Amino acid sequence: MKNEIKKHILSILAVLTFLLLSTAFIYMPNHNSMASALTFLNGVQSFYMEDLSDGVLLKDANPTMDEDGLENEPYKFQVVNKSNKNITYKIVFKNKVDNEEERLANKYLRYSISTENTTENVVSTLDEDSIILTTTITPNTTQVFNFRMWLDYNSDDDAFGKRFSGVIQIEEA
Repeated sequence: MKNEIKKHILSILAVLTFLLLSTAFIYMPNHNSMASALTFLNGVQSFYMEDLSDGVLLKDANPTMDEDGLENEPYKFQVVNKSNKNITYKIVFKNKVDNEEERLANKYLRYSISTENTTENVVSTLDEDSIILTTTITPNTTQVFNFRMWLDYNSDDDAFGKRFSGVIQIEEA
C-alpha cells in the first residue's frame, strides 16, 4: 500500500515538474542558447544595455553635412556582459513609426558609432536591415559606445515631412 502511494506521489510530482518546465519555456522570451534561457529563469540579467545619456535627437531635422553631424552631442550607452562566455551581438536601430508612408526611410539617416576608447569616427548610411554594428564582448566586461545620427545632407524631397522615432537595441547574433 505504501509503495503505491509513493508511486502516485512521484507520478504527480513528475507531471507537475514537466508542466512547469513546459510552461516556462513556452512563455519565455526567445533565447538563442540554453545558458541564456536558464539565466532568464533564474532572474539574473547577465547581458544587457544601459543608457548613459539621453536618446538621439535629429537637431532641427535639417539635412546636415557629415562634419557637422560628427559634432553633435553623442548618445552614450554601454553593453554589459556579466556572463563567463564571449557573446556576439548586434546593435540595431528599431524604427517605431508604423506607417511606412510617414516614416523617414533609413537611406536618409547617417550615423557614426565608436567605442569610448576610439577616436576614429566612421560615417555610414543606415542600411535597410537597421544593423549598426556586429561585435563580440568578452566575459565580465563592459563596452561603452558613442552614437551620433543626423539627416543626410543629400536628402531629396522624399525625406521632408516624414516622421522619425526609434530606439537602439542589442540582440544576440
